[in-house]
Amino acid sequence: MRILFIIASLLLAACSPGAIIKPVSTPPKLTVTGWVGYMPQAIIDAFSAETGVSVEYIGYDTPEEALAGLEQGINYDLMIVVNSLVPDLIAAGKLAPLNYANIPNARNISPNFRDLIFDPGGRHSIVYQWGTTGLLVRTDLVEQPITRWADLWDPNLTGKIVLWPIPRDTINVLLKSLGYSINTTDPNQLALARERAAELARRVTLTREGDEVVTPYLLSDEHVVALGWTYDAFDAQAQNENIAYIIPAEGTILWFDNFVIPTTSSNKALAERFIDFVLRPEMSALVTNELAVATGNEVAYPLIDPALRNNPAIFPSGDVLQNAEIELSLDPTTQAIHNDIYAAFISAKP
Repeated sequence: MRILFIIASLLLAACSPGAIIKPVSTPPKLTVTGWVGYMPQAIIDAFSAETGVSVEYIGYDTPEEALAGLEQGINYDLMIVVNSLVPDLIAAGKLAPLNYANIPNARNISPNFRDLIFDPGGRHSIVYQWGTTGLLVRTDLVEQPITRWADLWDPNLTGKIVLWPIPRDTINVLLKSLGYSINTTDPNQLALARERAAELARRVTLTREGDEVVTPYLLSDEHVVALGWTYDAFDAQAQNENIAYIIPAEGTILWFDNFVIPTTSSNKALAERFIDFVLRPEMSALVTNELAVATGNEVAYPLIDPALRNNPAIFPSGDVLQNAEIELSLDPTTQAIHNDIYAAFISAKP
């Protein structure tokens, strides 16, 4: 009876208003956003196993989608964004400065990928992956070789071209095909690009939401050329040897996808820990080996599959790099013109 009395007393005390109930702890969670399919699950699993941190990776189809999520208050702890967005995000006070004391593996990044023009000193961003922009071509289905951006206006290609519904990429194609810089602010050059927008719209098919690569379009035999990147080419060529990755003669567009931490992040130190984890040589090599996209982590190079490491489409030659442009952020006036050009393109889609 005394034992039952003690148990009852303890239960009563636990339920009394003044009782201290120890809360059940929940494991920390990190929310990361980047392109669809752009973070190998093996890395997420390895980080979670080592740290006990749950990682939610939210894939986006366009950079504008990620920015809209940020504006709408989605609590991204870490973002992967293209270089042209970084300066505006910094100017708007939306990116937190990085604490490199929490990212010692940043030393693994090649000097060629530090202190870049879009973020002098690398105070707010670290390169995740980088690469070129080109054309994937079904060489067995084209009547004439495709070697230039301007070749997309060949009447025989009408209805057989695939583009991603990304405004800046679409306008880049228009400008490069005219022989202009993708960063031009000349209103006359931009006006000519707008005049071509409707014609381009009638010639192309746009990828669908959730598409990770353009391979299915090229395998269907209905499309013969697509705007793409090396990971598209690697995936497509594994399934059809007649698909070539072409760097157009007018020059390629270099892109850098970068880790950045929003000022709204509630887990900044944890986000920096994740960056540091990805910058381990074996992890950076894993990304390149799985996605066929170049890394800026030079310490990882020996761990990369030689077939990828020696592939000039993935790690291009100096000549290709010298004839390349980097997307820069646009001033408000030019951005407004870009918005108008893309609106003209979309409104002309059949």
